[in-house]
Amino acid sequence: MKYWCVAAVSALVLIVPYTAFAHGVEVSDVTGLPGVRTVRFSYTDGTSMLFAKIKVFPPSAPDAPAQESIADRDGYFSFVPFENGDWRLEAADGMGHKGDIVVTVADGAAPEAAGSSNKLPRLIAIILGLSLILNVFAFYHFVLKDRINAH
Repeated sequence: MKYWCVAAVSALVLIVPYTAFAHGVEVSDVTGLPGVRTVRFSYTDGTSMLFAKIKVFPPSAPDAPAQESIADRDGYFSFVPFENGDWRLEAADGMGHKGDIVVTVADGAAPEAAGSSNKLPRLIAIILGLSLILNVFAFYHFVLKDRINAH
């Protein structure tokens, strides 16, 4: 009986540290679309840090987060940097696992660089506006005018 107790305690001493350090955190800079930075947070065994809390620290204010959000269910998080420099991202899963990464932005990745503007050129907007007004008058003249006079 004494040997079983020693064996059980020895097994616990060997297993407990293994389970305590089973998960480390890995962070990889995936970098997606132009102007958008995507980072993946995962554990060392490959599983995702799903829904981890993320803090984004810009280069101009390294102690104050510019954004706080969560990663998606696959551990991915995307943000649009608004200035060049070293952006620091921190992730915490709420169970004691934390990871961080420094993402260097040096390509002028401002929001304007990420895509095109949705504004129409001024001349095209004027032409479309006039066309709309003329179409309303034409609809009245050719369709509604005869129906109104018929009653």
